Amino acid sequence: MKRNSAVTASTLALMGLGFALGACEYVVVVILPDIAEGLGASLGAAGKLVGVFAAGYAIGTPVVTAATGRLPRFRLLMTLLGLFIAVNAVSMLAPGLGVLYVSRALAAVLTGTLTAVAFLFVQEVAPPEHTARAIAMVYTGMSLATVVGNPLNKTLSAAFGWRAPFAVILIAGVILLPVLARVLPHTGAVEGAQTGFCRQFTVLRDPRYSLCVLMTICCYAATYVVYTYVTPILTEVLGVGETLISPLLMAVGVCCMCSNLLAGWLGTRGDVKRTPVVLALQTGLFLAMPLLLGSRWTGLPAVFAMCLLMYLLSTPVQYHASALAETEHPYAVSLCASTLSVAGNIGIALGSFASSGLQEVLGLRPLGFPAAAFALAALVLNLALAAAMKKAPRKGV
Repeated sequence: MKRNSAVTASTLALMGLGFALGACEYVVVVILPDIAEGLGASLGAAGKLVGVFAAGYAIGTPVVTAATGRLPRFRLLMTLLGLFIAVNAVSMLAPGLGVLYVSRALAAVLTGTLTAVAFLFVQEVAPPEHTARAIAMVYTGMSLATVVGNPLNKTLSAAFGWRAPFAVILIAGVILLPVLARVLPHTGAVEGAQTGFCRQFTVLRDPRYSLCVLMTICCYAATYVVYTYVTPILTEVLGVGETLISPLLMAVGVCCMCSNLLAGWLGTRGDVKRTPVVLALQTGLFLAMPLLLGSRWTGLPAVFAMCLLMYLLSTPVQYHASALAETEHPYAVSLCASTLSVAGNIGIALGSFASSGLQEVLGLRPLGFPAAAFALAALVLNLALAAAMKKAPRKGV
């Protein structure tokens, strides 16, 4: 009974960490116009903050995760969380866009590494039969950041300025630090982590892993071509008034949370073998989006549908990568724990940088077309991954 209580407390605490990390990751998307106005920058220049965060996440996370794989896991988590708090304080006090670029890049590396360490703790505290569900709970915490955090951040930004949401993230980190110290096991280094730094990256030679990474990159790039500018799309394209923005952002967050919950269900029923249907639906939706955004009555459902499909690959991808590492590539278990977060943020960087240039030239409505191209590429890669898994099934399956 005590063991079950400890597992529940640990999982809930990690879910809370997921909330703080999700709030940090998504905050700029919600208050993008306010940051641009507050710092006297263009919308396109402020929009690059999304890409800067994603690029820092994608480049820094695998390097730091691989380099710190030998460190005691609990001590690493506490150190990273302390630095996370400090860097968000810098973001809150940033005097200009240049400092904000740097602080967001550093926050990205910390967020990504914390996410990887959190998933390693999930595998330790949750029984094997509940691992996929526990992973989904951490992602649900991240989704709650969009349900609760995004509308709250938009309201705070409108009332007190764009710095206020960063203060909320900072406070969340301060609260979590003693909670996590209390409930998580004071574990040592990851088993099997005593290996060379470079050797961990040889897992990319396995097509069952590399195709999964490429598929995830393209899937997230597709969504973030459009999602980076979700607030301007609501206000400028669909003509939604300021009073309705917070409720609509909450509805967007509910769709994202439902997407993560459905991802948990999908992850326990065939993981990446069932995701081609999701990617086919994404491709069709993005192809139709320029037309659907012509009216509020079709545009709002299209935005909600995009968010409902947004994270359906999360648990299947993470579960597949972790299981592959555990059974066949134990030397890369720490690196594989960051698979979804790293690949996803490479995709986010790719999508947001592409859209920041395209929206200045073409406007917001046509962004569905490049998004559809990325989604179609993800579908092709998913089919290739299914073929590779059929040729060489994962051990234990």
